[in-house]
Amino acid sequence: EDASEGPIHSSLIRRREEAQQVGALFQGYGTHYVDLWCGTPPQRQTVIVDTGSGVTAFPCSECSQCGSPKYHIDELFDEESSETFRWNTCDNGCIASRSHCTGDDDCKLTMAYAEGSRWDAYEGIDNCYIGGPHEFWTEDDGGKDDLDPRHVVSFDLIFGCQSLVTGLFKTQLADGIMGMDARPESFWYQMYEAGKMGDEKQ
Repeated sequence: EDASEGPIHSSLIRRREEAQQVGALFQGYGTHYVDLWCGTPPQRQTVIVDTGSGVTAFPCSECSQCGSPKYHIDELFDEESSETFRWNTCDNGCIASRSHCTGDDDCKLTMAYAEGSRWDAYEGIDNCYIGGPHEFWTEDDGGKDDLDPRHVVSFDLIFGCQSLVTGLFKTQLADGIMGMDARPESFWYQMYEAGKMGDEKQ
């Protein structure tokens, strides 16, 4: 009997046809991006994946003329609508290498790029995850089935809550940026430190 026509093969085809597209990494808008969900309840922020920097940042509610809704996909992140959001403080320790303490004990961060874009932010902390369904949020179920399309892993992420954006960061479709290089402030490094990536660094 030809295995390609057996019941197992038919079952695999049916599962593939019924599967929901929930891959975390998307290609489009001239770059690669992910859905980052932060807050309680979660709010979606679409962020480009940048392997040349370490900070995750997106515009927050106090950001004036920051690209939403004229350019960006999602609304500004509303800190007051999240039950778990809090500001990171100098006493707690600023995580980003470019952050500095203000007189109000806040961790302020400024990033500038060669093509002229710039953004300012304050470090915030909230429960975040990537992946899951694109159109609606889900919850960390504490499971380990990576093939379950609704399985997500959330943790407290320190990120840049942007108060000013200029240039391409204002006019791009994506809301913000996710730094993925080898710095302590990067998304993957914080996820590892939170104990959400297994026992060993890869």
